[in-house]
Amino acid sequence: MNKILTVAFISAFVAASMPAGEVLEDVVEKTFPLDPSGTFSLRAIDGIVEIFGSDSREITISAMKKAFSPERLNAIAIRVDARPDAINIETTSPPEPRHHFMDRSGAVEYRINLPQTVRIAHVELPNGELVIKGMRGSSITANLGTGQLVTQNCFCDQTIHVKQGTLNVFFDWSERRPISIDAAIADGNALARIPTDASFQLHAVAKQGNVRNDFTQSRKQGDASEINEVIGAAPATKLNFRADDGNIHISEMMW
Repeated sequence: MNKILTVAFISAFVAASMPAGEVLEDVVEKTFPLDPSGTFSLRAIDGIVEIFGSDSREITISAMKKAFSPERLNAIAIRVDARPDAINIETTSPPEPRHHFMDRSGAVEYRINLPQTVRIAHVELPNGELVIKGMRGSSITANLGTGQLVTQNCFCDQTIHVKQGTLNVFFDWSERRPISIDAAIADGNALARIPTDASFQLHAVAKQGNVRNDFTQSRKQGDASEINEVIGAAPATKLNFRADDGNIHISEMMW
């Protein structure tokens, strides 16, 4: 039987006692068992999402709601559908105000630790910062509207998209595990930081910008700057980067 938890936050603040402009906060922390071969998904509202892979067999969720009024704070709903093999988090933002100049506040900051071999089925964040570190499951799928998206030392297939902002893929060391990364940004710059001893197949296209590659030289093809090359010997990793309106930098990390 599924265990469904609806997290209700009760604010202890009274509107009349709060100075104008002060940010109200409410925090909840929950832990659930999660099979290392399970799945995780999150639909967030504006804010920050940080996800960290670990050696545990459980997931720890810390969520901080923020708003300028108790009414807006309490209107943020977090629903967790927790099963032993799957965790799904749905976040609902406060309703849109009737008038343009009314309070529109409401954000959530998530910090999540979960088994590193879990598959991240999807993470969606409209606006803010999305960071995913240390994952080794089968795949990651993540979408960000506006802001910054970072994956670091995630040795798994990645499908990551940003509409506007920056997109970063970082590796502090190289491994021979075969992975495929599909990274796309519509408006903004993309950066990949790769160890100098890494081997990989690279296809990078910047439709309205430039591709800079520390491992080789970019070449202009029509209106796009494009690289399609093999770096190193016997590559097991495939990197596919696309930028519609922005630049791509494939950075060679040297210790």
